[in-house]
Amino acid sequence: MIRIILFIFLFIIYIAFKLIQKTAQKTIDTGKDAYDSIRNSQSFEEAYRNFSTNRFARARLGIPEEVIALMAKVSISDGKTSGLEVEYMSDMIKAIAAAMLASGMSAPVVEGVKTRLFELANQAKKDANPVSFYCAELSQSSKEIRTRAFMQILSFASLDGLSSKTSALLYEIGACLRFTTEELNHFINNLMGKNTSQNNSTQDPYKVLGCNESDEFSVIKQAYRRLVKQHHPDYMHSKGVDDSEIRKATERMQDINTAYEEIKKRRHV
Repeated sequence: MIRIILFIFLFIIYIAFKLIQKTAQKTIDTGKDAYDSIRNSQSFEEAYRNFSTNRFARARLGIPEEVIALMAKVSISDGKTSGLEVEYMSDMIKAIAAAMLASGMSAPVVEGVKTRLFELANQAKKDANPVSFYCAELSQSSKEIRTRAFMQILSFASLDGLSSKTSALLYEIGACLRFTTEELNHFINNLMGKNTSQNNSTQDPYKVLGCNESDEFSVIKQAYRRLVKQHHPDYMHSKGVDDSEIRKATERMQDINTAYEEIKKRRHV
């Protein structure tokens, strides 16, 4: 009887050891998979595809998740999240989901990713994690991916104008993504229309936004927000637009921001 009990006890220990070994190996494999997923991504689009098809996506934060979380941090940097910011982030998550569906992923998997992104956005607004926590994978990615990600975050931050607190947070995020202060100044000035040519500055800012000079500023602001959403990289990706069109949209964004800043200057807003 003692031998039987001892045998059963040893068998249980053996099974427990095999389970631990299997779990450890899975963790190692997932970590290697994550490393390969990000390191082998040569573009922002490829990183998105790797995120959606790789085991890493089911293990911990990937690049799209970090971008969403950082946007959530930006949204509360000035003390409150506007309705437009909520709508914008929601549209971005839906665009990511649409791109995944278009790439052939199954609807249940995509729905799970979408739910996870919405939950993460809400979590990041409340948690005490520093921005560096949400830059872990982005900071190790190629400069092209880091630049595209930061420009997305910057476009989001500019929706309601850049407050001093929001600007400070953007510089903190940029530093975590290994950009110099000079590079960050260039990104911000470019997006906000401060590095545009004289030809661009002579355009009628009201026509650029599709408004009239007699319109209330609230109408102009709505037009600006609509155009920003329309030319967002993720929205363009969800429509299957190629890189050349996305570059044109980026240039268009510079014109839009230049026009909006000029109108605000004229109206002392």
